[in-house]
Amino acid sequence: MGGNIIFSANNNEEVMILPVVPEIEINKSQNNEQFETINNGTINLVGDEVIRTFSITSILPSQKYRWLKPGSVAEPFKYVDFFNKWRAKKVPFRVITSKRDGTEWFNMAVLIDNFSYKVRKNGDVEYTLDLSEYRFVGGN
Repeated sequence: MGGNIIFSANNNEEVMILPVVPEIEINKSQNNEQFETINNGTINLVGDEVIRTFSITSILPSQKYRWLKPGSVAEPFKYVDFFNKWRAKKVPFRVITSKRDGTEWFNMAVLIDNFSYKVRKNGDVEYTLDLSEYRFVGGN
């Protein structure tokens, strides 16, 4: 991808820029339904779109490698603590991603469905975040 991935909690109360940007694949499906009819065989009815989901798998470096994203930190447990703190408070995150040219790819509120990590021998932390779109309910 080449751009940036930025996580924000509680309307920018706390912001973290991921130090390494992996490839991301967005999953966006639709609840279409198929029915068997007497005269027309199988028909397909258009359903509603479901929430988008995606995973981020990468590393949180413990050293200031020259390829780290500007604004990120080489302190992996600052990220671990950030995600754990706001999850415990049951606050959705906002994730903003940009392309290599700096233009925004997507900007969405998300929930972390799963956060797994392990510490490598060199102190870096490998992690996976499984995320799903959060839709705010209510309003006008």
